[in-house]
Amino acid sequence: MASSNNPGQYQLTFGTNVKKDVETVSPAEEETPRQLFLLDGMALVYRAFFALQRTGMSTREGMPTGATYGFLTTLLKIREAYKPTHLAVAFDSAEKTFRHELYEPYKANRPEPPEDLVVQLETILDLIDALRVPVLKTPGYEADDLIGSASRQFEKECPVFIVTPDKDLAQLVHDGVKILKPGKKQNELDLMGADEVRAQFGVAPERFTDFLTLTGDASDNIPGAKGIGPKTAAKLLDSYGSLDNIMTHLDELPGKSRKSLEEFRERIGLIRQLVTIRTDLDLGTSFEKMACVRPDSEKLFRLLDKLELKTVAARIPLLFPGTVPTENADQPQQTASLRRPHEGAAYHLVDTEGGVADLAEKLNAQPSFSIDTETTSLDTFEAELVGLSVSWKPGEAWFVHCSKDGLKAETALDRLRPALENPAILKTGQNLKYDILVLKNHGIRLGPVGFDTMLASYVINPGEKHNLDDLAARLLGYRTTKYSDLVGSGKKAIPIRDVPLDVLTDYACQDADVALQLEKNLSPVLRKNSSLEWLCRNIEFPLVQVLADMEYHGIALDTKHLAETAATVREALAGLTERIHETVGTPFNIDSPKQLGNILFNVLRLPSKKTTKTGYSTDVRVLEELSALHPIVRDVLEYRSLQKLRSTYIEALPKMLNPRTGRLHTSFNQHITTTGRLSSSNPNLQNIPIRTELGREIRKAFIPSNAEGYLLSADYSQIELRIAAELSGDSKLIDAFRNREDIHTATARVVFDTDDITADMRRKAKEVNFGVLYGLQAFGLAQRLNISRNEASNIIETYKSKYPALFDSLRNIIEEASGKGYVTTLLGRRRYIENLGSRNANVRKAAERAAMNMPIQGTAADIIKCAMSLVSRRTAERGMRSAMLLQVHDELVFETTGDEREELSSIVEDSMIEAAGICGLKTVPVEVETGIGKNWLDAH
Repeated sequence: MASSNNPGQYQLTFGTNVKKDVETVSPAEEETPRQLFLLDGMALVYRAFFALQRTGMSTREGMPTGATYGFLTTLLKIREAYKPTHLAVAFDSAEKTFRHELYEPYKANRPEPPEDLVVQLETILDLIDALRVPVLKTPGYEADDLIGSASRQFEKECPVFIVTPDKDLAQLVHDGVKILKPGKKQNELDLMGADEVRAQFGVAPERFTDFLTLTGDASDNIPGAKGIGPKTAAKLLDSYGSLDNIMTHLDELPGKSRKSLEEFRERIGLIRQLVTIRTDLDLGTSFEKMACVRPDSEKLFRLLDKLELKTVAARIPLLFPGTVPTENADQPQQTASLRRPHEGAAYHLVDTEGGVADLAEKLNAQPSFSIDTETTSLDTFEAELVGLSVSWKPGEAWFVHCSKDGLKAETALDRLRPALENPAILKTGQNLKYDILVLKNHGIRLGPVGFDTMLASYVINPGEKHNLDDLAARLLGYRTTKYSDLVGSGKKAIPIRDVPLDVLTDYACQDADVALQLEKNLSPVLRKNSSLEWLCRNIEFPLVQVLADMEYHGIALDTKHLAETAATVREALAGLTERIHETVGTPFNIDSPKQLGNILFNVLRLPSKKTTKTGYSTDVRVLEELSALHPIVRDVLEYRSLQKLRSTYIEALPKMLNPRTGRLHTSFNQHITTTGRLSSSNPNLQNIPIRTELGREIRKAFIPSNAEGYLLSADYSQIELRIAAELSGDSKLIDAFRNREDIHTATARVVFDTDDITADMRRKAKEVNFGVLYGLQAFGLAQRLNISRNEASNIIETYKSKYPALFDSLRNIIEEASGKGYVTTLLGRRRYIENLGSRNANVRKAAERAAMNMPIQGTAADIIKCAMSLVSRRTAERGMRSAMLLQVHDELVFETTGDEREELSSIVEDSMIEAAGICGLKTVPVEVETGIGKNWLDAH
């Protein structure tokens, strides 16, 4: 079989003649095409480090892991996507190279590598060793020279692909050697052959050393010809073919170029030596020794466990079937290798009325079962039911298939209704809210929720992934069939109804079976921690039905009001645009960061704060810092705010009304935030600003679904400060709340040591109250209050001195998190905190802020979730028509009627206060502010 130069084309085959004590992944066949991949080790490590530096990745003990993770995922991506038969990683030697001997200033301008990168190098080499990937390293030579020599030596054996972000290696490219260059996104690789090199640099690979000789290499401190940049060098080489030919025709060149090259003539030989990659080194290895082999599983999983790289560990059995993960006693049991769930399982198809009747009888006899629906759409209002699957015994499941020509959905559901709605039979599932909503469209009220595997995983560790496929791999050792495997993706995707029935049956049964097995896996983990189990059983699981009811009901919009608001905003934007253009004296695209950056920093000469890959940064923080320096910046900030609200809400919301119900149906997410807070999406209603006039106009558009109705809003008063008081036991704060004082006025009185409190003092106290709790520093407070940093610092220090117990409590939270690795709410909800031991001060401070934030925000989340369940249960017990519509931060919004509004107000207020007590507020009193109106604004 003829070989090809296109990576990723080949099947998984591996070389022969490897060491006898190392097992190859699969025996190679003589005719199978082979591919050698050579990785530029340090270049890829550096790139991974800087790409992931902002994430602050580290173990709970503070060991940085960003570069390790980035490099490792690139290496595994190559194994996964391109399936190389041979592989090696080249590293620079620690000793000085022959280039240093030729030219002492070589690389003299390079800063020392960051400490957080250096400490990861040994670990990276250990992981490469555990993966049994050969390392090329020779004293006195760089990785480029080793790669160059290997590519020339082994290109006769097979196509060679060099993985590097370094442009210098382009000189090695020709028919048998290509480059895979990391793209803009992590793990993206762009193939570069001769055509791509020519397109990017303007020269062919065989002239690349001439190109580098002319331009030099600033990163290596190699000087080129003065004034000859890449474009000029490429143009000259295109005209004359080679550097030598250019030098023989200097008299034809313009004055500046001619003079520069005349001065450069005597250094050409040296510079050419420095930029030319060696291809003649004795590597001391053979092609056979580079054959891809199985990793050292024990060493690999031990390292990954130590580095806490769980997502990487989960990928290993997929790449190397049969590898055995290290068992972790603190985590749910893992199986030895990933396998398909249906292997050895009993999966049954039900597609007749008689079959449904038999299944219904069996279901009615069960104390609980798992359930999953298969539909034509993720939109629950558009989704058509293709079938549902159930399981009550691990390894066995039934799929009820519904179609127009066979078993009708209505017929099947009528038979199954008693079991599906029986309050004595608990239901298990993965993201059961979706199944509840789908069946609700068919008149079935699925419930009660006994166990939701997604939410159980979320409560155990909110930082993990909670989708079914990842849970199955991590906890059960299963490689599940994904939806994209079932129907395909993109233009090649097929309707789910066209999937062969046997394949669809296996897929549907898999989901119910896996959910049941996950319940049996996760339940013991919850039982070991009574707080987490209580949270699941009493907060998260009951809330599923509540949120489903809210999403299904939806909320009405006053589209006429939004249209009028949109017209006003467009007029305001036009005025701002005209004013901004007049200020700078030229029109430009205000929405273009590049054009705006040019105006601010080149035309107006404002001080630039930071840059991005594409130019000056014009993000909100930068603009806020510049707002005091020029009026145009304030106008731009206002312009952006109006544009965002116009596009996100004012013009977007009417388009999102459901054509069937005429209402807006947002989705509430229980498993997204790390603090336990609910989030909303499609649309996100949590970010509508209440303090701005335009934000209030948007809220005014939310109305009851009929003219006789009302909206009721109930909002906790300063709940986070009350929680902080409860956590800390600070007597001044507690007394202020017990005396029902205005807390910001009370704080101003303490901080400013006067009873004569002005509005400005109260404003400052309010910012301090909410900001300092979460680590707000003097610089941030100064910005918020538009005061000097010195004044802000004095306010903060005074605040700390007046509320010592509060700040002792915050310090204790950080110390506890450093010891345990996590922080908890009053109910025991956990959030694992990384980077508290980081040597990077910014990363460490961010981790400390997250640690301080969680007990307060997380407890607030527990409280309002508990309140939602209490209100829902009590209104249902009374048979009330009123409905809960929205949850936004510490506020609940209801639709009610004239005859129920007083009763509802009383139920909501009592439930919200009771929920605070259930969730741990025993000392500090809680207040709830309620309001009723014809729209959300009036009610609030």
